Amino acid sequence: MKKKIYRVYILAFIFTLHIALSAYANSSFLALNVGESYVGTLYTIAAILNLLLLSNTSFILKYFGNRRLVLVFLMINMASLATLIVSSNPVYIALAFISFVVTNTLVLFCIDIFIEHFGTPKTVGRTRGFYLTVTNLAWIASPVLAGFLITHEGGYRAIYMVAFVMAILMSLGMFLFVKKFRDKTYVKTPFLKIYKFLKTNTHIRAITLINFILQFFFAIMVIYVPLYLNIHIGLSWQKLGIIFTMMLLPFVLLGIPLGKLIDKYHVRKRFLLTIGFLVMAISTMFISQMNTQSVLFWGILLFMTRVGAAIVETTSEIYFFTHVREEDAYLLSIFRDMHPVSYVIAPLLGSLFLLFFPFKFLFIALGIFTLVGLYYVTQLKHRHHAIGIPDQN
Repeated sequence: MKKKIYRVYILAFIFTLHIALSAYANSSFLALNVGESYVGTLYTIAAILNLLLLSNTSFILKYFGNRRLVLVFLMINMASLATLIVSSNPVYIALAFISFVVTNTLVLFCIDIFIEHFGTPKTVGRTRGFYLTVTNLAWIASPVLAGFLITHEGGYRAIYMVAFVMAILMSLGMFLFVKKFRDKTYVKTPFLKIYKFLKTNTHIRAITLINFILQFFFAIMVIYVPLYLNIHIGLSWQKLGIIFTMMLLPFVLLGIPLGKLIDKYHVRKRFLLTIGFLVMAISTMFISQMNTQSVLFWGILLFMTRVGAAIVETTSEIYFFTHVREEDAYLLSIFRDMHPVSYVIAPLLGSLFLLFFPFKFLFIALGIFTLVGLYYVTQLKHRHHAIGIPDQN
């Protein structure tokens, strides 16, 4: 079983690198081929489709099974990439981009189930911590590789070519590494029952909302920090590449140690989450107070924002997967829904905020909003057995 989970880690790294490479180029590619005014709309459509599909994952998994489903999504993903590589038709490119983004999210959802299946309840901390470290390594490696491909290997389409090759490797890996996989009985639960469950189980609702706050933080930072540093502070994209590499390091450095702190030394998750939110909030608010062009300063400050975020991300993942079962796909889908939900809400609220306030105040508002997470931390429980809505069959 241990050998199998390490194989899944390898596949997760390959697929995350495939996503991260294109993440730095998607908006610019779309602006050139579809039109800048449509970029936000396409992201919103993709996020809404993700919400609809994630809300029906139990039904889909019941009929396809996780292994077969991930292969179907990979086929669609590769077809989308092929279209992005060869087509010059704006409509085809727009549709291919939407299906590419949607299947990326759904494949990661399926990988979550594999990790949960091959892991053990006693080592959830180390399992999730190592998984997050592996995937975040891919994110750190991607800016330099993406920049090289765009500059020296034929522009944006070269990135999609490399992503296509990685999708092929991921598919081959699924055939070779995950040959036998017995699905649990995935419970399809009516929305009303899920609502009542979350209303009763306040700690599951709380950890889901903590995840929303984290994903909202990521969405605002990803969209607005590059604009702020480039346009308002005057930093070049070459300098931003160095800063963003420094910024992402905590996700690689802290994942495994945090998992060990929780599993081996039994450090309270609520304590770690409290520290994480405080560091996130304070360092984020400091962004609005500084006007320097020092690469080192901005690297350190954004590094600190991600120290807090890495603590919250790793600890919240460990808490969630400690308290749910593999077959509770409906709970996992709600937890993962927070990512597309945040990417629907964050740009809308960010744009509205900037109509009335100066740009730098956005980071003060984000820091204050982040502190709301402290309220939900108090609703978490210190318990280690998995729960779920009882199967009525």
